[in-house]
Amino acid sequence: MRHRYFPKIEMSFWFFLGLSLFLLFDQGNLGSMCVAAVLLHELGHIAAMTLLGVKIQRIRLTPFGIDLERGEAGSIRSELMIHLSGPLTNLCLAALLAGMGKFHFSAVNCALGLFELCPLPTLDGGQAIFCLTQQLFPLEKAQRWSSILETTSFVLIFTLAGILFFMKQNLTLLFLLFGISVSLFQKESGIKGKIRKGKRL
Repeated sequence: MRHRYFPKIEMSFWFFLGLSLFLLFDQGNLGSMCVAAVLLHELGHIAAMTLLGVKIQRIRLTPFGIDLERGEAGSIRSELMIHLSGPLTNLCLAALLAGMGKFHFSAVNCALGLFELCPLPTLDGGQAIFCLTQQLFPLEKAQRWSSILETTSFVLIFTLAGILFFMKQNLTLLFLLFGISVSLFQKESGIKGKIRKGKRL
């Protein structure tokens, strides 16, 4: 009899504390919609991994999001599909929800999907760009081109954040970029190391 494999799920006290405080101060159910959109985003990734036969080893719920530890995909093309599956799930749901008149939840999904497609290293868009450049160029050249695109995108977004701050005194985007910067230095090398092991098609 074949046994089904289930990934290990880890949830810390800090995850529940952060989620509880986030929902406690939620106004207008925006926080609840954001949490739901993030969960749907990760389910999109999980569905793609399952269809491609990629083994999910561990799902870790943290105060800063959901980390999926998985095996290697069989090819760069499979890696690309996995990275794009999350944002595309949000964007498809946004279109469906808009047609149903659920405009607030549609807007949240649309915003998350487009944000994740930004070509920054720790986001799905950055990883997708790296996969595409590996399909077109040798590894070293692919790394160089993806780094150029990522740096350019980062500078443009920081410039936009600065303009918003001086025009409207809005720090939201700056805080968001700071969080991405911290995550970048922690995860970039590990993520790219996994992608490099994929096979070219």
